[in-house]
Amino acid sequence: MVFLWRVCGGLTVIGVVLVQVGLAQTATTPAAKPRPKAGADAKANMAVWTPEVQKSLGVSQDNFNAEGLNKLTKMQLTALEISARPDPRKQMLTCPANGTVPASGRVRVLVTVAGDDPTGAIAAAIQQAVGSLSGVDVVDSAATADRALHVVILEQTVNKRTIGFTASYLTATPCLAESGGKKSDAELKGTLGTYSDAKGPDLAKDLAGMMDQDLQPLRGSAKSQ
Repeated sequence: MVFLWRVCGGLTVIGVVLVQVGLAQTATTPAAKPRPKAGADAKANMAVWTPEVQKSLGVSQDNFNAEGLNKLTKMQLTALEISARPDPRKQMLTCPANGTVPASGRVRVLVTVAGDDPTGAIAAAIQQAVGSLSGVDVVDSAATADRALHVVILEQTVNKRTIGFTASYLTATPCLAESGGKKSDAELKGTLGTYSDAKGPDLAKDLAGMMDQDLQPLRGSAKSQ
């Protein structure tokens, strides 16, 4: 087409060439895309509920927005899931719910006694005193206990004559620890204390009185249920 128009004059040829160049440029330049609305990218980066979120955080789809998790970014939600994920190198504790009483309405207490008690008389007296408390059953294993009382006895002597005993005690909540696929007994520590200058029967009575106070919150929760 250019060769035909060249016979008619140079000016016309130049005009045609310029028009063709302009058309070529128009044909090869892509049309401008519409710009996204302001905030569209930010909305796309906000956290959304997924079944994996419920598995890692224990949050249902209905509670996801109610707990404000939808206000996090995707990166923030991922960081939260990672922090909530249990470390396999650490132990996982499974314990009874705090402040609750067993369905039977009775509290099972594990009593252990160690130290200066060669005949076992002090241990027997402590177990009997704790077992006489209202709504309490003394058990012999952590797996069946709701509370634990650990006592260490130290004999006090003067000139090789026994003048009394000192008892250090610790209350605890029995739990189950799991690490590396293995399970073992564990405890959440409670109250630590000492009774001094007490004879055997008085020592058992004092420890039972302390344990009775320790169990009062459980009895209160049982009455309110």
